[in-house]
Amino acid sequence: MQIRIFDVEHGGCALVTTDNGQHLLIDSGHNSTTGWRPSVYLPQQGIHALERVIVTNMDEDHASDLHRLRNAVHIGAIYRNPTVSAEAIRYLKGQDDIGPGIDALADMMMTFTGSVPVVPDLGGITFDFFWNSYPHEFQDENNLSVVCFLRYPGLNVCFPGDMEIAGWRTLWERPDFRIAMSDVHILVASHHGRLNGCCPELYEYGWKPQVTIISDSGIQYATQETVAWYRARTTGFTLNGKFRRVITTRRDGRILIVANPGQAVLQVGV
Repeated sequence: MQIRIFDVEHGGCALVTTDNGQHLLIDSGHNSTTGWRPSVYLPQQGIHALERVIVTNMDEDHASDLHRLRNAVHIGAIYRNPTVSAEAIRYLKGQDDIGPGIDALADMMMTFTGSVPVVPDLGGITFDFFWNSYPHEFQDENNLSVVCFLRYPGLNVCFPGDMEIAGWRTLWERPDFRIAMSDVHILVASHHGRLNGCCPELYEYGWKPQVTIISDSGIQYATQETVAWYRARTTGFTLNGKFRRVITTRRDGRILIVANPGQAVLQVGV
């Protein structure tokens, strides 16, 4: 199993390749500086079908290439917060703020309806999803993010979108969510490492991931300067002869996680 986390600036995009040859995409951001897009990269790699696309957050930086991606490859299913309808997305974004990627998501939600009739074989990978409900719990896109747990024998990875502290705390009230967080090995930092995604309660029972990954471009906001906060809450590992706790796309570039049952290896810049 492989997970490739791409450098898409202040955005998100990760390709999952299963042991039995399936492909999934978690978010579909692109890099406006280099011109890198999943809609171009995937066909170049001989990937013409995605079993599913998971949209963790309904902001453009998590879906900025979706409008091109849907024309470049076959997408089997779309996963997102199911309490937010296409009409609600357009209402939340407004006529002037909706980008082409989120606009495509709203269009696709009208087609990708209903539940998947058969759970596909993903080569040992399973997923758990948690979300806050709209409009009863939250009415902002960040706290309506989907927290996605990817599970593989010996490796659990959490992709939380742009969840903010208030949303984390609401989910933390659920015992099943606490259990899901308790065995995460790799955490992709919420909201690209911004301070408003740093929730102390997640760590109050002594849980620490082995690695924290921040998907972001160069420092744009003071609230992004949270590497030390995450470093203190991550156990760490040795990468290329150096002890590391936090990996960032802005410093390390692309990140590759290669896993076999019971063992995972992390590489950067590949």
